[in-house]
Amino acid sequence: MLRVRGTTYHFRRIVPPALRAALNRREIWVSLKTGYQNEARKRASLLHARTTELFMQAHSVLAKPDALSRLEGLRVSLRDLQSVNLPSSAQETEAVPVSAAMPKPRTMKKTAKAPKATPLMLSGALKRFVLDNPHASADTKKATQRAVDLFLQAFGDAPVSIIGGEKAGAFRDLLFSLPASLGKRKSSLTLEEEAQRAREEGQPTLSGKSVKNHMMRLSALWNQLHQRELVTRNPWTGWNFENGQRTIRKSWTAR
Repeated sequence: MLRVRGTTYHFRRIVPPALRAALNRREIWVSLKTGYQNEARKRASLLHARTTELFMQAHSVLAKPDALSRLEGLRVSLRDLQSVNLPSSAQETEAVPVSAAMPKPRTMKKTAKAPKATPLMLSGALKRFVLDNPHASADTKKATQRAVDLFLQAFGDAPVSIIGGEKAGAFRDLLFSLPASLGKRKSSLTLEEEAQRAREEGQPTLSGKSVKNHMMRLSALWNQLHQRELVTRNPWTGWNFENGQRTIRKSWTAR
C-alpha cells in the first residue's frame, strides 16, 4: 500500500497476525525515496513480492524443529528490505565520470531554476488555519484536531490539493465502521483493525451524528482553503450520514 509523507511515497504492509510474534513486528514501513507515483508503484511492487515471499517462508519455518534459528534469518531479511527499492537505473545510481563530461561553451549560462513550491500538507493546514487561529474557539480546535488525526491515522499526511472525493468517501465509510468506544480506551490497533474487531464482535459503531461532525469539521477547514484558492473544491460536503435501515412504523388502523 502506498502512503505519502511530505513529498515522498512510502510502502506499508501489515504483517499477518499469525506471524507477528515470530517476526517481532506488526507492519512493514519502507521509504520508496521518490515523489513520483509511477516510480513509487514499481518499487512498491518489488517490496510486495519480496514481503510475500518472506511471509511464505516464515509460515513454512514455523513448522520445523529449528524454527528459532531460521526465524532470526527472516527477521534480518525484513530489516534489509530497504535495499530492495534502491533505484536500478544507471541514471539514478551511478555518477557520470569526470573524463566523460562534455565541455560547456563559455558563452553558455546556466539558467537558475525557480524554487519549487512546497505543497501545503493537511497537518500544516490544520495548524495554520485552525490551531494557530486566535479567533477559533477551544472546542473548534479540539474537534477539528480529532477529525484530522483520524484521517492521518487512516491515510497518512498528504497535500490538501490531492485530497478529493475518493478519499473523503473512503474516510466516511471507515468512520461508520469504527466502534463507538473509539478513543475512550487505550488501544494499539490501527483503525482498520479496530473496524475489523467491531465487525467480528458485533460492537456498536459510530453514529451518523458523530460521522457528520467529523466531516463537518473537515468541510469547514476546506472552506477556508477554497476561499484562498489552495484547493479547487470542497470534497467534504453533500454526503449522506444515514447508516443502516430505518424503522418502518405502520399507521394505526381502525378496528
